[in-house]
Amino acid sequence: MIPTNSSGTTNGCDNISSNCVVWQGPDITCIDLCTGDTISEVTAKIAKKVCDLIANGVASNPSLTGLNLACLNVAGKDPTELVPVLQAMVNQICTNSGSSGGSSSSLLARRTQTTDDLPIMTLPACMQYNDANGNPVTELRLDLFASLIANQVCTNLASISIINSTLTSYSSRLDVLEACVLPCSGAIAEVQIIPTCVSNVGQLTNVSVVVLALENAYCTLVGGTGTVAQMNLAISQTTLTSASPTRSNASATYSSVAGWNSAPTTLAQTIQNAWVVLDDLYNAVGEIQTNCCASGCASVVFAYTTASSTGSNGLIDSINFNFSGSTIPNTFNDTAGFTQLTLTDALGASLSTTVSVSSLQTSSSGYAFPTGSLNTQQDVSVSVNFSVTDGVDTCTADRTNIVTGVVPCPTNILATAISGTDVTVTFTNMLGTTATYVIDIVDASNVVIATTTLNNPVSGVSETLTGLTAGTPYNIRVTTTFGGASTVCPTYAFITSSGAAPCTNGMDVAFIIDYTSSMSGEIEAIKTGVASIIQTIDTASGSNNYRLSLVTADEGGGTSSVPSYNTSTDYLALPSAQRIINTGIGNRQFITAWEMFQDNNNTTFTTQLNLLNSGAPTAGVPMGQGNGIPEPTDMALGQVIEASFTNAFRSNVAKYCIIITDAAAGGNDDVFNATDYARLGSLTTTALNEGVKVFVLGSGTSQTYVNAGVTVYPWREISINTGGNWNVSETPTVIQNEIIAGCS
Repeated sequence: MIPTNSSGTTNGCDNISSNCVVWQGPDITCIDLCTGDTISEVTAKIAKKVCDLIANGVASNPSLTGLNLACLNVAGKDPTELVPVLQAMVNQICTNSGSSGGSSSSLLARRTQTTDDLPIMTLPACMQYNDANGNPVTELRLDLFASLIANQVCTNLASISIINSTLTSYSSRLDVLEACVLPCSGAIAEVQIIPTCVSNVGQLTNVSVVVLALENAYCTLVGGTGTVAQMNLAISQTTLTSASPTRSNASATYSSVAGWNSAPTTLAQTIQNAWVVLDDLYNAVGEIQTNCCASGCASVVFAYTTASSTGSNGLIDSINFNFSGSTIPNTFNDTAGFTQLTLTDALGASLSTTVSVSSLQTSSSGYAFPTGSLNTQQDVSVSVNFSVTDGVDTCTADRTNIVTGVVPCPTNILATAISGTDVTVTFTNMLGTTATYVIDIVDASNVVIATTTLNNPVSGVSETLTGLTAGTPYNIRVTTTFGGASTVCPTYAFITSSGAAPCTNGMDVAFIIDYTSSMSGEIEAIKTGVASIIQTIDTASGSNNYRLSLVTADEGGGTSSVPSYNTSTDYLALPSAQRIINTGIGNRQFITAWEMFQDNNNTTFTTQLNLLNSGAPTAGVPMGQGNGIPEPTDMALGQVIEASFTNAFRSNVAKYCIIITDAAAGGNDDVFNATDYARLGSLTTTALNEGVKVFVLGSGTSQTYVNAGVTVYPWREISINTGGNWNVSETPTVIQNEIIAGCS
């Protein structure tokens, strides 16, 4: 069925197409009826089934041959035709129900048959039901089964009638809708309303016109507000939650504010939350405006710090004033003649100047006030008289403090020419002849063993003190007096010589070479002059009574690295005990014994020395890599004198360690610090106890370290304190001269 154009109604109902009404009852398989079929399909299927019944039933009188109907007592007839059989069924039903009909003999026969003799029929699932007691009924006697079917057919016919009537109504209504394409035209009469905000406000207007106006208004609204998806996205952008603190009361959260939506899902709720936040901010800003900012002198803060600065001689030459702690509003300027700074020394001399605090408050470098001729060895009094004005208010304040005086210690304090009983103390005097120095030699109990006082000292002080005990640790203590003030300088440690055996008793000489890449030139020079060096040792030892050893110190970056010569066959040929790979802090140290102490081992020592810096990894030993500076030569020294790394030193012979390096000692962490300085002190003690003289040659002897404010030369200290010597050069000639000097 297709929609009709009829404008009429049926029984007061609007017409609608049968294609628009669906069957919502259960599936009925016998007529292929399914839930959701349109009424058009329902009607067509029922009609077809009725036509089939008519065609195959009464009209065509189908053959019943083979059908056993003996129980129906069809007299004188074979059960081959439908009509006699149906009649017999009707007669049987009437007999069972007590109705009259048929001959008296057949009626009597039928009456003798009871309902209990009728077959039991299984109900299809769609017709099963519950009885009055709620029990499910799935089977019925034939007569009851037939009655149930008849009732169901009547019900279906009534429903079909109603459906047909409804379809007719829907068809008529569809005719109206199809004729009306907004705006409606023709003879169709539209409903009219009075719009209040769109199109013809206050006037009767066709619904179609109002609908179009509403669509336009809606589209405009969406264009201004965004789509629902866009609104939801905007809602999700909020970063404030119920747990966020309010700005007007830091101890409260927004969850405590009336009107706050903890989980906004609409634009209206989000806007409401925004108003809550705006009100909170409004109140917070009002509080700030009322209470935050002082006015007049209450807004001015005066503050400063001082720090002394020393010149090349160690004396204070200026005092720096930093006013960054002050707050001077931009409406204020320094009063004329102010702010005034005054320095006064212990003798009553003073200096004054004026500065602009309003300008200096933003300066990180501050103002340096030269001390001139003031006595800065004693404390200096500082006075700051602040004064600023905005033309109405003048704000003032007086502040004072003390800058501690400084008496500098001399630089480069060293113990030289150490013997078993004497020591020569040297240092540089930067204060001129008016200074006074007291030099004390104190023992471990801080008892003064030797002392001397220097008045009118020269610039290069050199004083020898005697009366010491051999092999004993001491400290040099220098007290400086200058400008009426005194200071006790940090002590300098040394150990008197233990009286090493003379070279003519024999010599054990260990060469420790910094084997990092920067040392290749020095190594080549030593290789060139090795014959002369060994000849000097041979002669000094009383002829043919010497032993030599050769150790290199190298390092590499990372705790998993190996030496750059790790594939060298000459390196790998060494016993593992002669190849130390130490895992340090952030890097590794490689300490290698190439030659062990052996009697008169000129030949093997020279052979091993010539392997160094020889190029290809498999044909020699390339230079080590290093990992910046310093280098672990101090670790190599410790292995030689503490762990007998190249065999133990002999007794009663001259014992030398000759270190050749261009860098400071680096220990296991590639830096020189207080730990390394203390380690060199410990090695000094060990060397003295063992009678080992340490010679340090190369530019590494120029490396400095500041110990307790005093600049020292660590390599020079250990060489001098052990009775050896140092030199910034490491040429073969220098090595020979140092050996000869050590022996003499």
